[in-house]
Amino acid sequence: MQEGTADRSLLALSVGSFVIGTGMLAVTGMLNELAADLGVSLGAAGQLNSAFAAAVALSAPLLGIATSAIDRRTLLVAALALFAVLHFASAAAPGFAALLALRFAAGFAPAVYTPQAAATAGLLVPPERRGAAISTVFLGFSIATVAGLPLGAYLGAHAGWRFTMASVGAMSVAMMLWLRAVLPADLKVPPLKLRAFRELGEDPVIVLLVAVTAVQSAGQFVLFSYIAPALKSSLGAGPSAIALLLGWFGVFGVAGNSLGARYVDRLGPHRIVAAALVSMLLGLLLWPFAAGSTAATAAALALWGFGCFVTNSAQQVRLVARSARLAPASVAFNSSAIYLGQAVGTAAGGVLLARGALSALSWAASAIVFAAAVLSLIADRLRRGGSAAPR
Repeated sequence: MQEGTADRSLLALSVGSFVIGTGMLAVTGMLNELAADLGVSLGAAGQLNSAFAAAVALSAPLLGIATSAIDRRTLLVAALALFAVLHFASAAAPGFAALLALRFAAGFAPAVYTPQAAATAGLLVPPERRGAAISTVFLGFSIATVAGLPLGAYLGAHAGWRFTMASVGAMSVAMMLWLRAVLPADLKVPPLKLRAFRELGEDPVIVLLVAVTAVQSAGQFVLFSYIAPALKSSLGAGPSAIALLLGWFGVFGVAGNSLGARYVDRLGPHRIVAAALVSMLLGLLLWPFAAGSTAATAAALALWGFGCFVTNSAQQVRLVARSARLAPASVAFNSSAIYLGQAVGTAAGGVLLARGALSALSWAASAIVFAAAVLSLIADRLRRGGSAAPR
């Protein structure tokens, strides 16, 4: 494939990840306003994130199998169309129960888009560029924290959460048309069957790598799903200040992901993941000591954000490097793990919040991210020790 065509396609796939990420994170940024408008507690409103994430986690591997024979352009455009329809419907939801059901249904779109955009990126470039291409696609998701998340928080506070949901729908329509125009037709992946997932389970390194993804995601979302009320509690921050701090977090997320994409093929994805997990852990450990100080809170968010999204990108690269043949299955399974962690972490944070333990969220998050770092080291030791990869 010509380099210019590949680059245009990668850009479109990355912006598609931005739209998906903005839709996923929209509830997080406007949680205070959404809970107040719907007359539910913060913990209950947070379950909108859990429902969305649970749908992705449960359906990503199965949808990967069911859709493996479909042309990638057709599949990705259809996923964005579904995302658009369900966000327009969410904007008109009559109450919390209906919105919860719609958020669950909306999760089927990223269950398709997230892993298949990464797999498609691998089809567009030669093998030596594959790691950077996959990281570029996920760069769009981290940019969503710079622009999409704080913008959603601001719009949610000043124009209402319904307007924000409709805006995500409109962006999805625009993205659907762009992707349809630039992505080459007749891009196919090898047929994905249940046997591939069984083979993944037979490789301890792959199992551990997927566990790292799930555990670190759970740790982050214990706190991140409730970041708006946490900032309001620790700093007395209003909507504008929350939006600015979330944007600050996102800037470092993009910086970390950009550096990861630049050096992942040179340093190796295992080193990128190790550095990212340490950075996140330092930020989460600093968080409780930063209460009352905007500068210290900003430092904690910078450290956390720097490692936040590059971890997922590098994890995908680790899995592809472990077995290129099983990449469609492992990437789908890993994407499922990201959202499984989000669902579990959000639910756990909601339990702590319901017990009035808002200050305990960061400690719980730190402990879980530390466990992910230990699992990552074990996985790398097994890999270097010569544990046989799937043939």
